[in-house]
Amino acid sequence: MSTSSSLWRCSLADFQHAVETRSTPGCGAAAALSACLGLSLILKGVRLSGSDNDPEKRDLLVRGDELHRTLAAAVDDDAEAFAAWLEAGRLPETTDAEHRHRAGALARARAAAVRIPLDAAERCHDVLTLALEAIGPTAPALKSDTLSGAAMARAALKALLIGVEANLDSCPDPRERDAIEARCRDLRATAEQCCQRLGI
Repeated sequence: MSTSSSLWRCSLADFQHAVETRSTPGCGAAAALSACLGLSLILKGVRLSGSDNDPEKRDLLVRGDELHRTLAAAVDDDAEAFAAWLEAGRLPETTDAEHRHRAGALARARAAAVRIPLDAAERCHDVLTLALEAIGPTAPALKSDTLSGAAMARAALKALLIGVEANLDSCPDPRERDAIEARCRDLRATAEQCCQRLGI
């Protein structure tokens, strides 16, 4: 989406209202936004703890900021992909040419509806890995923020994968579908392992 139409330019109230009353943004965008907020809690603990000259702290912040940019983009990208899916479904198909055009548009939209939330779920897994590294050097008074942020990232990952699997029903390649389902299972399992290590 263009900057002017980005969901990040909405107020929180407008975003919430749009989620509740419009076809898009949907679950993927809402989950990606939740992951961004969870990551912010983790990064707050890093930023407000220790010395700014600590190389470990700088590394965590650099990686965290890059994750933030990726997840923030996923909010808009997921909404855009779902809008493209809806638009493709409304295309005419009375002629052979129109049928081919509609089929191509649906195939592209279908692929994006799986790829974008799956990529975002991968980044949520990276957030959990970051939380594991960040919890040690984070000041005791801020560790609850880290843990809460990790819990939000885990919930976002699960929500994103629900969307991925819902869109897999229309995947025409059974081998690709099996591979994606296996990746979803692996992401869920390793996310739970991260959270067990964090004690949440």
